[in-house]
Amino acid sequence: MRRTNSIAPLFVACVASVLAASTASATVRITEFMSEGQGDILGGNGGRRQREFFEITNLGAAAVDASSWSYNDNNTNDPINWGPSIGTIQPGESIVFTQMSVTDFRTYWSLPASVRVFSFLQLSNLGNADTINIYNSFTQDATTLVDTLTYTADARGSGVSRNRPWDGGTGQYVNSAWVVSEVPDIYQSYLAPSPTGFPPNFPDPNGPWNPADYIDLANPGIYVPEPASAALLLVGMVATLRHRRR
Repeated sequence: MRRTNSIAPLFVACVASVLAASTASATVRITEFMSEGQGDILGGNGGRRQREFFEITNLGAAAVDASSWSYNDNNTNDPINWGPSIGTIQPGESIVFTQMSVTDFRTYWSLPASVRVFSFLQLSNLGNADTINIYNSFTQDATTLVDTLTYTADARGSGVSRNRPWDGGTGQYVNSAWVVSEVPDIYQSYLAPSPTGFPPNFPDPNGPWNPADYIDLANPGIYVPEPASAALLLVGMVATLRHRRR
């Protein structure tokens, strides 16, 4: 009697599972970043601009298990294992990472509870020229790297965020192709509703500071355009392609 090899099907199933997880993680991309908030740049006033954040979005059609994922900038000795706090990322969902506390960031941008925010406080915070690395494992190396973005000092997003170009796909873009937030735009960018009282060290509104200089422009927690905006964008892309072919 011929013995059935039960190991082969199990091996195939394991490989398929790994490939499926790898394919799913490839749909998660960094979609927005701002390395610091707006404000005066005089020496000693850096604390008043500590409102940096970045955002990742699941651009795929299936949920992604991120429970073992991690983050780092260019400091490989300071990994942030954020996966257990987030778990699953739903299709189209954006997760925001910030050095502010979750409560302070949510209040500053008037974000609903449906937008999930993770605070890395002062660990691996973004500099004037830095790198954002997202890994699908607590082990951080080239084999677990999901997405990376390196930006220069002149494209860091001081008080105005930069957005990944929206094309409906999951490809990667160099920083020079990223789009500066404007009002209005397809990313639904807006000015922070009220800068009054945001920490740390917000200047006294009765003092010599101008609170208007501390209002940031971004769209944290929002990447996939509204259906109407997306449709208009696609119409514009089609018109551009037709013009080029003539």
